[in-house]
Amino acid sequence: MSHLHIPDGVLPLPWIAAGIGLTALFVYLALAALKRHDRARVVSRIATLSAVMLLAMSLPIPLLGYHVNLTVLAGILAGPAEGFIAAFVTNLILGLMAHGGITVVGLNTLVTGLEVSLGWLIWRSLRRALRRPFAAAAVSTVIVLLISTTAMLGIVAGTQINPDLALHRHDHSEHADHSEHADNADHADDTDHVGSLKAFAAVVYATGAVGWAIEPLVVGSVTEFIAKSRPDMLSPSPDREA
Repeated sequence: MSHLHIPDGVLPLPWIAAGIGLTALFVYLALAALKRHDRARVVSRIATLSAVMLLAMSLPIPLLGYHVNLTVLAGILAGPAEGFIAAFVTNLILGLMAHGGITVVGLNTLVTGLEVSLGWLIWRSLRRALRRPFAAAAVSTVIVLLISTTAMLGIVAGTQINPDLALHRHDHSEHADHSEHADNADHADDTDHVGSLKAFAAVVYATGAVGWAIEPLVVGSVTEFIAKSRPDMLSPSPDREA
């Protein structure tokens, strides 16, 4: 639920600029951190993880309107630098596919990049304490999704947009309809905004709770499988520590 499906023409310009600016900065830092690493391995990992996340984010779970992100899995397998770049590539392609607007690519990358980095950090902290890769990955995913969803709600509250515009809608024609009415949302009464924001938060956390039961199972199961079949992919290495 942390991915913002906001059409273009809705976000305030300062938020768009901040999102793009910070994303550009973090991409630059990630590229700098990976400069001395094996380029062939780095590029192939980023490409593979981008494709996996793109597929996951493009397939909503029926009835819920929720899609898994697999960002924590990306962090576990690739580390924060490669994972952040993969998150940027994924969000850029999704934006070009009208899965959210181009102007929200920066903010979406920051949120999903936060998931990647926190997932990597929490996984590293829990993998020895919990021993089983499944448990460590699943718990990491739940914690990360709770934090990133709250961050997403913070963006919606800070931008003061109509919260309904951030709901996960996979019918792209609906984005056009919302864009036509964006100006009306900008003039909403403050009291109405607070009320709708609370209702939106309730819907997000309620739906997210179901998703948070599904995604940890997926991430945990994949991590457990990798731990048994290719444990070297989960072992710290210079290429994945950046």
